Amino acid sequence: MGHQQLLLIILATFIVIFAIVIGIKLFVANSVESNRDQVISDLVQLSSDAQAYYKRQSQYGGGAGSYEGWSIPGYFSKYDAGKIKVKIQGKGSKVVLTGTGNETGKNGKGKVRVRAVVTPTGTTINVTN
Repeated sequence: MGHQQLLLIILATFIVIFAIVIGIKLFVANSVESNRDQVISDLVQLSSDAQAYYKRQSQYGGGAGSYEGWSIPGYFSKYDAGKIKVKIQGKGSKVVLTGTGNETGKNGKGKVRVRAVVTPTGTTINVTN
C-alpha cells in the first residue's frame, strides 16, 4: 500500500508542475498578443489622425495636401505599450509609423514591431515581429 501512495504522490506532482508550465506559457503568449494588438490599434488611430491632417486646410490647422508639419501627440512619444516613431517621406506625401512594443515578438529575439505606411488613400499595416 505504501508504494502505491508514493507513486500517486509523484504522479500528482508531475501533473501540477505540467499545469503550471502550460499556464505560464499561455500567459506569456497572451501578453505578447495583447501588446501587439495595442500597438496596432494605436497606429491605426494615429494614421487616421494623419490622414485628417493631410485633408484639412491649412487655415484650420491642417496640411492642405501634405503631411509636413504633422506630429504625433505627446502622449504617444512614450507610453505604456512601447515607442512609436514617425518619418514623413516623399516630400510630405506619406508617413511611416513604426511601433515597437514592450514584449518579445514572434521570433523570440526582438520586441514586437509593427509598421504602418499612411498615404492619402489608405493605410498599410505590416507586423514584422
